[in-house]
Amino acid sequence: MKRSMVVLLLAMLVASQVYAADNSWYQGDERCPPPKDDGTYSAPYNALDHPHDYPTFAGADQSGWSCSYQREDGTVVQYGDSRSPQQQWLDLWGGNDND
Repeated sequence: MKRSMVVLLLAMLVASQVYAADNSWYQGDERCPPPKDDGTYSAPYNALDHPHDYPTFAGADQSGWSCSYQREDGTVVQYGDSRSPQQQWLDLWGGNDND
């Protein structure tokens, strides 16, 4: 009984960490401060993680947030993706008749 409770608690801990990792908001820096999660932008989305799941969640048709700048050494720093999750998915996994 004790062992099954420990296994159950560990499974709940792992599940909560996986859930929290999938719900991270945009990252940025001092030159590109990320927006607040106020519904203005879609949630961060990575189409590579969802090859068979077209995004239909609330806000999937909203543009994402992005910011970029060029550092003094010439390196371009990019945060986010301004395409909507649906557009990201279609660009990666959608059919392409131009082949």
